[in-house]
Amino acid sequence: MSGAHDARPQGTATPDDLRAWVARTVECEMFAVDDPWPRTKAVRWPRESTLIADVNAVHDANNALKDFAARHGCDVTCTARRLGARVMLVDHVTVPDERTALTIAGDRLRRERERALTRMAQVEEACGVAPEVAMQAVQRLRDETDVDFALFATAAAWFGAHRDGIASMTAREVPLEGFSAKWLGGARSRRRSAICMVLGVDALPLRERPEELRYRYLDPAAAGEPDRVAVTPQHAPERPVRRAVIVENKDTYQAMPAFADAVCVFGSGFAAVRAARLLPFLAGCDVVYWGDLDAAGFEILSAVRTSGIDCASMLMDQGTYARFMRFGARLDARSRMIGAREPIARTTMRLNDDEYALYRTLCEPGEQGVPRIEQERIPIAHAVAALRSMGW
Repeated sequence: MSGAHDARPQGTATPDDLRAWVARTVECEMFAVDDPWPRTKAVRWPRESTLIADVNAVHDANNALKDFAARHGCDVTCTARRLGARVMLVDHVTVPDERTALTIAGDRLRRERERALTRMAQVEEACGVAPEVAMQAVQRLRDETDVDFALFATAAAWFGAHRDGIASMTAREVPLEGFSAKWLGGARSRRRSAICMVLGVDALPLRERPEELRYRYLDPAAAGEPDRVAVTPQHAPERPVRRAVIVENKDTYQAMPAFADAVCVFGSGFAAVRAARLLPFLAGCDVVYWGDLDAAGFEILSAVRTSGIDCASMLMDQGTYARFMRFGARLDARSRMIGAREPIARTTMRLNDDEYALYRTLCEPGEQGVPRIEQERIPIAHAVAALRSMGW
């Protein structure tokens, strides 16, 4: 006897194909304000010669589609095909409403969509905004827990009522009852930007902490001296310097060894762009930037250059990426997959051709690459060798 075979002609749609189409549509419309259904899916059948080759399989596949539609309350239309005799084959399946779509899509997507709609109503009621505005905030805060989202709705309503009385306060001084002083986050936090979105303002009128930037002198003569923290522009260095290295992460900053006439700046991510304002004496130095090998690292490098710092990059090249790829990460600090991202246009990035090519790879590395190699995973000895090769 012959083994079991797939009871459908090749190229014929199946109930699983319809289920996958519904799931993709639900994901794409996760933050739609209005019911995005009904939707109709065209069913393609192969050419007549393929169908005639196994008429029984055609009937089985057609009946499977009809059974799927009937079970879920979907409408179908049929078209006549001649397979020896005239046969009515399903050519369109219509999912009539969102309730049906969510049932087909499965529990996970159903819960996510129901949560999005519940949160939209929550913001509408608390803040009196249009559903479109409320849903934008829901999308911005999609990763927040239900507890934190409820706090967000309360905070947005509070700021709407007290916006004129907070200009003298910092974010931690705002008298929100039941909130951690750190809950609002910094001026660029998602929570604060979502509150601004709901209120229709660019920023909350809070008193922000002064910008600061940490740096230390690497000259052997400065051994044992404390780090410096610039909060106002430092036009002249405390020690003679000819070279500077800006690093992204604290471990690397602290591990950087002695170099004559040099300074190391703790960039701390995008805070590195403060260097042009707070350390203007760097304009007279040969500056090197060394960041994580990930998309954000190259975006920071570009931003540092755009801010006015003329700098070379270090260990942010294809050779370093290939050499240390085994130490790369596909998961973030919360064990979530680091997703692909849309690269910023070449014309707006202050990167050379090789840097931009690697940046694009890191935005979408595929199965063979990794999206992130953290700076700390590269031994400091390699950084020393790289700096020596640059004349340090």
